[in-house]
Amino acid sequence: MKLGAHVIVAAAARFFAPLIALFALALLSGAAAGGGVGFVAGLAFGLMLLLHALTFGAAAARAAYPTPLARLTLALGVVATGASAGLPGFAYASQAMEAGAFAATIGASALVLQVLFGRAPTLRDGEL
Repeated sequence: MKLGAHVIVAAAARFFAPLIALFALALLSGAAAGGGVGFVAGLAFGLMLLLHALTFGAAAARAAYPTPLARLTLALGVVATGASAGLPGFAYASQAMEAGAFAATIGASALVLQVLFGRAPTLRDGEL
């Protein structure tokens, strides 16, 4: 988006992005573990990343959530999910699995968004 254009959309994105992140964290912490709530909360957080990228551009999205951090989040999520699946007798195995699914979904959605915004010529910064 060009600088100074669509000020209302940018203000709305700045207002709603923290609310979406809080919704995702509240969903993760408040719902019963074992029902796939980690994946759903990760998708909600990924929608916040998408809103940020569409509003402020691909460069701002890469600066807000860099690629190495997204890869680390994805790797830690996969490790946490695998470790909790391998330890069914662990008291907090289902919560660890949901947290791992949350982290893996966030990391994967950030990487997918970075690839899509890097490949599509109409989504690159400065093209509008």
